[in-house]
Amino acid sequence: MRNLGLGAVGQFALIVAILAVGKPVLVPIALAFYFAFVLTPPSDWLERLGLPRPLSVVSVVGATLAIFAVLGSVLMGQAAELARQMQSYSLQMSQKLAGVRTGSLGFLDDLSEGLSALSSKLDPDSAAVDQTTPVRIVTGGLSVFRRIEEVLGPFVQPVALVAIVLVLTIFALGNREDVRGRIIQLAGPQNITLATRTMGEAVNRVSHFLLTQLYINTGFSAVIAAGLYLIGIPYALLWGALAGLLRFVPMVGVMIAPILPTLIAFAIFPGWQQALLTVAFFLVADALLANFIEPLVLGKRTGVSALALLISTLFWTWLWGPLGLVLATPLTVCAAVVGRHVPELSFLAIALGDDAGLNPGTNFYQRTLAQATKEAQRLARREVAETSLPDTFDSLIVPALGLMVADQDLQAIDQSAADRVVQDMDEIVDRLLGAEKAPAVRSTSAARAIVGVPAASSADVLLVKMLQVTLARQGAAMTSIAETDRAKAVSAVIAERPAVICIAALPPGGNVNARFMCRRFRAELADAHIVVLLPEAPAKRSAEAAARLREAGANSIVYDVREAARVLNPGSAPAQVQGRAIPA
Repeated sequence: MRNLGLGAVGQFALIVAILAVGKPVLVPIALAFYFAFVLTPPSDWLERLGLPRPLSVVSVVGATLAIFAVLGSVLMGQAAELARQMQSYSLQMSQKLAGVRTGSLGFLDDLSEGLSALSSKLDPDSAAVDQTTPVRIVTGGLSVFRRIEEVLGPFVQPVALVAIVLVLTIFALGNREDVRGRIIQLAGPQNITLATRTMGEAVNRVSHFLLTQLYINTGFSAVIAAGLYLIGIPYALLWGALAGLLRFVPMVGVMIAPILPTLIAFAIFPGWQQALLTVAFFLVADALLANFIEPLVLGKRTGVSALALLISTLFWTWLWGPLGLVLATPLTVCAAVVGRHVPELSFLAIALGDDAGLNPGTNFYQRTLAQATKEAQRLARREVAETSLPDTFDSLIVPALGLMVADQDLQAIDQSAADRVVQDMDEIVDRLLGAEKAPAVRSTSAARAIVGVPAASSADVLLVKMLQVTLARQGAAMTSIAETDRAKAVSAVIAERPAVICIAALPPGGNVNARFMCRRFRAELADAHIVVLLPEAPAKRSAEAAARLREAGANSIVYDVREAARVLNPGSAPAQVQGRAIPA
């Protein structure tokens, strides 16, 4: 296990190293596929209208470049004007802050001056002014090529990156079926179905999510720009575009977007009204978008949890810088999709997917096993509120008991731990019952006397108790035998001479005892109707276990508490188990 863990860490470190070293090659390819994902739906739409593939690709790419050029020129102009005004904004902001400090917060200045004086007395050398003149080193003249490199260097790399991404995007759009076919061929002929399904889901999720998010964020940008313009904030178009871009950054972007326009409003307006209006407008617009529009339009398109997306964004930004910020969402979505379809990479789906980490029964058992009884009780109460008490028995507590018995069979927990888990679950059941708790009462009808008996363990005793509660809620009474000793339990049931017997047996350990009890009851009580409650029976063994129980004398085999109650109390509802009627 230790070697396996070290091997996994080594493989992860190797992959990260390859991604870091291969950044100059991998980033343009990833960006090209990113834009190809976004532009594939409009290109397909133009092709459905009758345009040939080359013309549709050129039209979509050309329109995208034109939009970027127009918006870029407008935004660059506003950014340049803002840069020229920053000095005056800084002075106004300093004056306003000085006014605030001399007003209600003037004591902070006095405190700061006092601390400075104290520091000077403790360290007189720090107050001395260094009058030495710094030495200035003048280097020799640069060559012409060196000057050209310094001037044009910062521009050459971005332009080259844009050109490479543009060419790769055009080829990826124009030959998307060929690219898909080559990837499937690399997966191998034996994995054609798996590769096709995986790629189809990845392309569908990423393309539709990114395009829909682009539409939503564009609308958000327009709304923010219009709102800031009405408030009176200068460069509203710039702030709107920045807010739309920052919304691509999960969770963090929406908190950063209002900062700059709020500071500008604080600087240029005399009061606080415009600054507060700016913050309030951002909060209201984002709340409406996040809680109403996005859930309605997007739903769960990505299939990735918000926390996983945030962590992935931090990882890709650390690895590839700002471009990693852009690529984080599609890369994470693709990784989650691959994890869903490739068994060897299922850990990716678990770590990144938006499905619940544990199903309700497993989560309840884990919380009880960890002695987090309050959390387990909270889970049970929530399940009761969403469904009902009998449904909670079958969906939460019975599966947890099955997991506990399985762990005990594998010797993962000892008997004392198992007894503690059952006791905690029993207390949770009592709290759930509250005023509805029904004591063990004998059936008033001798012709329909019902007795419930555990097959082997204290977990079976709790199972009988839950069945008794469910019957009581239906107006039927059942006598419960809270005895885990097999011989004593059988003798107690025979002494009752009931018309109906229900044996609660959690597999696998309860099967043997249940068969023994069926034989004894059939020999001693020939006319009794014997029902065996065998919850959570594995599908591969349920048919065999049911056949052997019937051979031992059982009349009916049921697999959950609610169905057992229907069989024992046939007047409540028609009884069906796995599609076949159960005789009453």
